[in-house]
Amino acid sequence: MPRKHLINLLWMQFLWFAAVLGAVSDLIWPALVVLSLFMAWQLYPTQRVTGDFALMLVAVLLGFMLDSTWISLGWMQFASPAPIPRLAPLWILLLWMGLALTLNHSLAWLQNRLWLAGFSAAIASPLSYLGAERLGAVQITGNFYLWLFFIAVSWAIAVPTLLWLARALRGDRHLC
Repeated sequence: MPRKHLINLLWMQFLWFAAVLGAVSDLIWPALVVLSLFMAWQLYPTQRVTGDFALMLVAVLLGFMLDSTWISLGWMQFASPAPIPRLAPLWILLLWMGLALTLNHSLAWLQNRLWLAGFSAAIASPLSYLGAERLGAVQITGNFYLWLFFIAVSWAIAVPTLLWLARALRGDRHLC
């Protein structure tokens, strides 16, 4: 793995911990600071890839819809909830923005392996939410197996879609 991709991956992991631990303490600033530094690093002209910023906007919208749906269905509660009940909190949306910054960088190798991306996301995403639950940032409140199924399926669709979009925004003519 190239050094710049390793740094990208480390930024995302650092953001995850800053967001989750910040949410447990009802603090948003740690995630805001880390995401700002991550963005400064990744969007610097020598690092940036065409479409990175647009991907962040699409990912935050997608994350808002998905996580707000889980809240509305009564399947999840987040620490540091949004100012408006039943909506995804800011800290989880910052994580979606960070995810978008990995799609053309440390996760770019999955752009030609969308089935593998979907399978990996179906496994990794529930584990990420469960890790956040163990730390106290998320509470699974609905039927666990139903929640697990829908989280896995939604992420198995969302991540390959975002990876496909990353290629499209970059101008890759070979999208299939």
